[in-house]
Amino acid sequence: MNRTLIKNYINAGSIKVVANLDLAANKIKYTGITQHREITEITGDEEMSRAFLITKLVNELGYSMDKIEIEREYTAGRSPKLSPRIDIIVRDMKGDAFLFIEAKSPSEYAAIDKDKTINDQLYQVAALEKASGRNIKYLVLYTTEESLSSVTDNCMIIDMEEYPTFDDWDAGRNYTNNIPARYGKAQHKPYVKTSDKDLETDFSSEMIMQLQTDLHNVLWGGGGTDDNEVFSSLVNLILAKIQDEDVTEDGEVYGFQSLTFEKERDGEFESNEILFERINKLYRDALKAKLYILDEAELAKSYVVDTKKFSLSKLKYAVQKLEGLSFVDGKNSLSGKDILGDFFEGIIRDGFKQNKGQFFTHINIVRFMLWAIQADRLAIDRIKKDKEIPYMIDPSAGSGTFLIEYMKFITENMKYRFRNELGTTRAVKDKIESDWFYPDFRENKWAQTYIYASEVNFNLGTAAKVNMILHGDGSTNIFVKDGLLPFSRYEKETAPNVLHDSRDESLYYDKSVNGNFDIILTNPPFSVDLDNDTKKTLKKSFIFGDRKNSENLFIERWYQLLRENGRVAAVLPESVFDTTENKYIRLFIYKYFKIKAVVSLPQITFEPYTSTKTSILFAQKKTKNEILLWNEAWNEASKEYSKLKTRVENLIAVYDGTKEKNKLPSIKGLSAKEESQVICDMLYNYITERDHNLSADELIGKYRIELETLCKFDKDTVEMLGYVNTWWVFGKVSQKFNYDIFMAEADNIGYKRTKRGEKEMPNDLYTLEYAPDRLNIAEIEMKYDLAIANVKKLMDEWNKKLSKEKKKDKQEAIQDKLQLLAEHKSAVEKEYTYIKAFIPKYYDNGILRAEFTDRTEDELIKEFKSGYLTAYCSYRVALHESAHVNILDYMRDIVWD
Repeated sequence: MNRTLIKNYINAGSIKVVANLDLAANKIKYTGITQHREITEITGDEEMSRAFLITKLVNELGYSMDKIEIEREYTAGRSPKLSPRIDIIVRDMKGDAFLFIEAKSPSEYAAIDKDKTINDQLYQVAALEKASGRNIKYLVLYTTEESLSSVTDNCMIIDMEEYPTFDDWDAGRNYTNNIPARYGKAQHKPYVKTSDKDLETDFSSEMIMQLQTDLHNVLWGGGGTDDNEVFSSLVNLILAKIQDEDVTEDGEVYGFQSLTFEKERDGEFESNEILFERINKLYRDALKAKLYILDEAELAKSYVVDTKKFSLSKLKYAVQKLEGLSFVDGKNSLSGKDILGDFFEGIIRDGFKQNKGQFFTHINIVRFMLWAIQADRLAIDRIKKDKEIPYMIDPSAGSGTFLIEYMKFITENMKYRFRNELGTTRAVKDKIESDWFYPDFRENKWAQTYIYASEVNFNLGTAAKVNMILHGDGSTNIFVKDGLLPFSRYEKETAPNVLHDSRDESLYYDKSVNGNFDIILTNPPFSVDLDNDTKKTLKKSFIFGDRKNSENLFIERWYQLLRENGRVAAVLPESVFDTTENKYIRLFIYKYFKIKAVVSLPQITFEPYTSTKTSILFAQKKTKNEILLWNEAWNEASKEYSKLKTRVENLIAVYDGTKEKNKLPSIKGLSAKEESQVICDMLYNYITERDHNLSADELIGKYRIELETLCKFDKDTVEMLGYVNTWWVFGKVSQKFNYDIFMAEADNIGYKRTKRGEKEMPNDLYTLEYAPDRLNIAEIEMKYDLAIANVKKLMDEWNKKLSKEKKKDKQEAIQDKLQLLAEHKSAVEKEYTYIKAFIPKYYDNGILRAEFTDRTEDELIKEFKSGYLTAYCSYRVALHESAHVNILDYMRDIVWD
């Protein structure tokens, strides 16, 4: 809570209800109101919320101070310990309670079970008030809510005349949220675009995190509904809200809100059913406009929530909590934080229950993949040469982690970190300063053109779409469809849509390729059952469409998606790299990709959701000419193999006495030495130097099993590689295309996850900068000077009190405080002295000295990581120019074409 904002509001009031407010000493003094128990101490943020509200009641809403009571206590039963208390009562002229208010701190308001609080602390205490012969009009559960520059009310107002018991209210859960002025009617004033009651765009991270907690406590509380059903319902509601904000015209009432309708004496709440119908229409419109679901029959079967599993009362509650915030324009916060993005990622993290089939890639792995694939250098090159940002896709996107991180990566690095490397040509400046990176909350606008994704799980695909929108993406091309469908199935009504393109390619057995993407970052599902609709298309779309391993089909899809020299970084099960079952897909990779690196991850990487051992493949799609050269080499080696196979089989038959040499054309003219050479040629991966001195018969006797194995062709690769022993042929081909592949194994990846939480660990993949490139020295000096000045000021104030104090015990108490202040001042001064010596050692005029840019100096790292300067810590990934201290440093040395 920003207590200073509230203090400023209180001090600005012309009528002083708070006579004294001392934040440093946590003291408060009320005046002019009835105090059943005198309040002098600020024991928590609840008191600040109450002080704000009482000031507002008198100065803005027209209530007299003498009609306001605080801390009214009631006797319940015979036990003196049962003395419930109400925070604020505003009485009318008859002495009845017009407003019966329970105030909470913002954090408590977000955390409490509101149903229980309304019942126990409002309805039950109100019954005691009514037992004294007085009526109550409105029950109010209240707290304050902060934006960056102001404080507002956050409350639930229940008409007790309309709903005299909790059960009466619970049946419909109707409440208003505008505290009435001068004993007027509590109304739910609708939100209207561009009016004096438009959606809030200027809010703090604390406020939005409280909303997250509030939603989680209410929607996930009480049981009876699967966690992921609640998650999907909330995601659908947010999508409907985004759609409403996008289509509402200036002056129109927003559709995503709980409305009331005026009647003679009061407001009539619309029914939950009417609210559901309106929100459901918004949701269906969003499915069509944002998720590209165009089938009218499918849309007709789509509902924003399943009312059998997610009650309409919960629907109304969620709508009322979300309705006043802008989820489209609410990113223009001056705090510099991606508030709404963080909010939604918290919803995903806390609301979606991961399992073995659906789990998310940790941020450490994603960031490593981005930097290791050198997406920054690729982007710089593409922008300078082609005035394009690299097209990125994740064809199995989950909740969108790779999309989010790629978007953040490009914006932060191209707009800021590496801006100077892009040059100053007019074409580049226009792209950077206007076309791509809009100011403020539109700086990720470029993503609507250059980021694509597909996700077959409807709930996760919807979450990915909402996730990207709330990160300000400009509405990325996310298709809630299987990532293995024919490209013609990825349809949308608006351009651009480069995923829809395809053409048949002769080098890929006349199957369709897309070829529009520069980079793929992904973690495909491992060995999952595919959608029946997708299965029908596989044989036509894929060489290995009849194989069972889903991850291998995605490997084929990566080839189809990438342009020549396009790059892929993908998490794969290690079985892809070492089992006989997956030999065919390894050969596919070798034929169509240049493998740059394989980084093995520890067993714990995806625990507790799965213990599958994984590695990250880094590869680059070959050019047409490179594939032609591979085919040429393969055909040549295949012909050699076929010739040798015939001769070897015949030599073995002669050796066995089942055939006569002079009747076999392939070998009848061979000399004994030539026969021996034929066997040696077939056994080139087995024989030793001494074996060359053996006869053909001796070689057959020694290597009979190996020869028989080599003479068998691989049935599972016939369609791609012909009737050959692929191991033999590949060995010959690889001799012509021999290149280095970087191999590494990470023992630690910066974290260890369990069902009880996440533990920080060392990180072999990369390190963070910790020490920033630039340091605002003036700001640091001002902070210390101010801190020391404030302590001196407090000491002066206490010394004055000491000089006036006559009582010995109070003098001693003041002296104790002065001693503590003196010790604190000494500690701050000592810290300041250290910092003033530390900074010039590493920084020259606020810029990190060149000799320390690799950030390997222990003292430098420690100070920003866990020392006095943690507030200035840089959390950017460290790019070491000369030192090689982790796997990323070696990955950055890899040359990509």
